[in-house]
Amino acid sequence: ADITKALRDVFVLDGRYSPYRERIHGRPVVNLPASRFLGYAQNHDQVGNRAKGERISHLVSLGRAKIAAALVLTAPFVPMLFQGEEWAASAPFQYFTNHDEELGKLVSEGRKKEFLAFGWNPDEVPDPQEAATFKRSKLNWEERGRPPHAEMLDWYKQLIALRRSTPDLNDPDLNHVRVHYSEEQRWLVMERGAITVALSLAEKPVQVEVRPGSKIVLASSAEVQIADPRLNLPPDSAAVLISR
Repeated sequence: ADITKALRDVFVLDGRYSPYRERIHGRPVVNLPASRFLGYAQNHDQVGNRAKGERISHLVSLGRAKIAAALVLTAPFVPMLFQGEEWAASAPFQYFTNHDEELGKLVSEGRKKEFLAFGWNPDEVPDPQEAATFKRSKLNWEERGRPPHAEMLDWYKQLIALRRSTPDLNDPDLNHVRVHYSEEQRWLVMERGAITVALSLAEKPVQVEVRPGSKIVLASSAEVQIADPRLNLPPDSAAVLISR
């Protein structure tokens, strides 16, 4: 439901109650095009501020990471990719510093205390002052040609090429975005002009209804098949279709 609201309205908290803040937070986006906003699945804050600096590809399956990529690159917002995201980089992005001894000690101790409050074992939190923490975070560019990284990189390339060549995917009018989802069956379908994006997080294959005459342009799995007007989606898969 939150993803659906973000795709339609930009902000999830747009005057709604925030349990974390314990108050009403945010305000609606009014008369602004989607091109004024960034859309992304991960950024340096979300990754670097985790205790161990895990990326999405470290936390979920390759199929789900592909779903995230498909949403980012077909959503109405300006897509932003985090360094190495496009090939599911194996390197984490851990918080590292190079402060003087006194400040460095305070930072190291403060980070352990911060994550202790979230239930992490302080001994498992990398020391930001250690050179090894920085070195672990450096990208391994050579792995782009090896599986599964090459597969993910190819998926991003196809999505980017599709976005660049498809006017409907560059339409910034949020009024032209339609989204349907099933919380129970765990699927979501977004329509933007002639383009339909369908995804499934279900544990079993699901069928979703798409517009008659739709053709599959991209699919994250070879098992995605269309039986007009239904699309068969295996678990953790995404597809982009076009209708004429």
